[in-house]
Amino acid sequence: MTETTNTISTQLPVNAAEPEKAPFAESLSAASQTPDAPPPGGLEQEVDLLEYLNAVLKRKYSMTALAFLGAVMMFALTFLQDNIYYATAVMAINIDEKPGGVAPKEYRSSDTIGLLERDFVINSAALNERDRLMARMRSARFSEIFIRDNNLLPYLFHKQWDDKNRRWKEDFVPDIREAIKSFGEIRGVEYDEKTGLLLISFSTRDPALSAELANKFALQFNRYAKNIALDELAERRNYLESRLRINQNLELQRSIFRLLETQLAAETLINARSTFPLEEIQPAVPPLVKIKPKRLFTAALTFIGLMFLGVTVVIGSVLLGKISKGLQKLSGAQKPDSDDSASTKKSYLQRLSWRKNKKLDEDHDWIDD
Repeated sequence: MTETTNTISTQLPVNAAEPEKAPFAESLSAASQTPDAPPPGGLEQEVDLLEYLNAVLKRKYSMTALAFLGAVMMFALTFLQDNIYYATAVMAINIDEKPGGVAPKEYRSSDTIGLLERDFVINSAALNERDRLMARMRSARFSEIFIRDNNLLPYLFHKQWDDKNRRWKEDFVPDIREAIKSFGEIRGVEYDEKTGLLLISFSTRDPALSAELANKFALQFNRYAKNIALDELAERRNYLESRLRINQNLELQRSIFRLLETQLAAETLINARSTFPLEEIQPAVPPLVKIKPKRLFTAALTFIGLMFLGVTVVIGSVLLGKISKGLQKLSGAQKPDSDDSASTKKSYLQRLSWRKNKKLDEDHDWIDD
């Protein structure tokens, strides 16, 4: 019995207990062990600048024609825009002069001032007086006054204005808030730090109107600023006169009289100065050349942009073509490998099944014996 068993064990194949490795597994392990292997499909090729240059040169005529056509179309579209003319007036801000005061160095009498007098001093301009003036120029209140005084509503809403019949179309009611917003777009107020001068500019569809508005702006703002200063002085004077009727103290009355003298001097200086707070240095003149639209510049910029876009599209198409070919080669190289691995796996399973059947037949024969 023991001899027969040894004979059977010696007849079994040595590798029967150890399954054979599948060829596809070996190929995967071999690929993992070679990380420096180049990717298939020719994707590792270096960039060939001559190839891209050749593609661009082949399509140079078509790209130039399309870019030229786009530039011509853009040039034609600019004629749909209105011509805008820009006029600038140069002004000086007179904020260094003192309209009056009762400070010790400024007062013209030998009397000693008191604390009450110092509260009513008309002293020099504040440190941010220039910023305050420019804020008033840009304010909605002065903008509304300027719009109404110069009848700018028909200009600002010219699409809704019937110039022939001198009335609004379809019962249109202009909104002053929209008018102030549009007015801020055509008006410019800039301070030149180098020269210390103020630049007042207007951009309109009429060159004469641009110059006229720039010159009127300073005059009307001077009148507006003067009215504010005079109203403030009038309030102070009324208050002092009311206190003068009430107080019976001689020292307080003397102090009030000095303050009234100061208020009167301040009013006189403000009314006598025609250049307060803005002084005209150079008036605006009607421009000869429009500032926009810049038709040739727009057309040239469009041509350059379309040419750059065409070169980008050509290079991108060549690059996409190379990537597509590489992916096709990659898929074509992997397809036979997958078929071979499947057939190899099938034959391996068939051999393993045959060996198992053979072992079972030998066992049955031994039992029969």
